[in-house]
Order: sequence, then structure tokens, then C-alpha cells
Amino acid sequence: MIAQEQVSDGPGARDAGPMADGPGEAGSLGSFAAPVRTPGEEVTMPVNGRSHIRVARPSRDHSAAERFWGGGLGLGVLWRAEGGDEPGEHDLLMLGWPDADWHLELVHEPARPVEPRPTEEDLLVVHVDGPVPDDLVARLEEHGGKRVESPNPYWNEWGVTIEDPDGYRLVLCRRAWSNS
Repeated sequence: MIAQEQVSDGPGARDAGPMADGPGEAGSLGSFAAPVRTPGEEVTMPVNGRSHIRVARPSRDHSAAERFWGGGLGLGVLWRAEGGDEPGEHDLLMLGWPDADWHLELVHEPARPVEPRPTEEDLLVVHVDGPVPDDLVARLEEHGGKRVESPNPYWNEWGVTIEDPDGYRLVLCRRAWSNS
């Protein structure tokens, strides 16, 4: 059995409150109708630009993935758990930068492995806001990555595309990005 991560009850956590008994009743999980609001009433969304994002996907080999994402790109191990050999027990590896609002979760279930099925358009793009350092590309390749051409000429012009050991693509883009 794996250790489970703690769910925060701190700032931003919400109490679901009492639920109605039947599907479709106001407040029930089965209700998909939007709540009735008066004109001009402000709506508070539970998610926003500061909400943490977890990119979860299967991995064949956590050691190879850790070499690439950790040793190659410099992500730290945020969480690691070994499940077991029974169905439903997962090995988890979470990698990220401590100050980032996102992280990768790599999952492997030994009893029923899910084969990664990336496409050439499954991209994790990191904007480096300047030239992509050749030594970073070399380090990613030395840690199990494979430099590839993108089918999208934009990424070939503005960045470097590298496949991780599971075939998912990392793009190091020399352009800056801001949502504002």
C-alpha cells in the first residue's frame, strides 16, 4: 500500500457542504445546472491563475525518467512512493521545481502497466527567454533524452525538442511567455 499525500485544509480549501440526496437536485454531485445568480453578482471561481497544475502520465521506468527530468533538466523529486505488485497499487514519482506552480506526476502500476502513448504533439514547453544552452541540450541527451525535429515548424524555429525516455516531448523555447 502506498503512502497517500495530505490534502490541504488551509487557505483556498473549500467545504463541500451538505449534499442533496438525489441526482439533479441542487447541490448534488449529479446536478450540472449552473446556480442562479442575480445580474452583476460576482462569481468566485475555485480555480485561477495561481492554482497548482499536475501533469500526470504513465511511465515505463521511473529510474530512467528521474535521470532525464532530474539529472537532465534539473527538476527535484517532490514525492516518491512505491506501491506494490497487486492490481491498483502504483509507484509514483513527482518531479518539479520547488517554486513552480506545476509538477509532473509519473505513474507506474507493476501489476497492470499502462504503456505511454505520446504523440508528436504532446509537448511540455518550457520558455527559457533566451538562447537554449547547448550544454543543457547535451545534458538532457546524456540523461536519456533524444533530440528530435518537430512536425510543427514553429518549435523548430523557436526551440529545441527532446523526447524523454517514455517518448513524451519537452520543448525548450527561446521565446518568453506571459499570459498577461
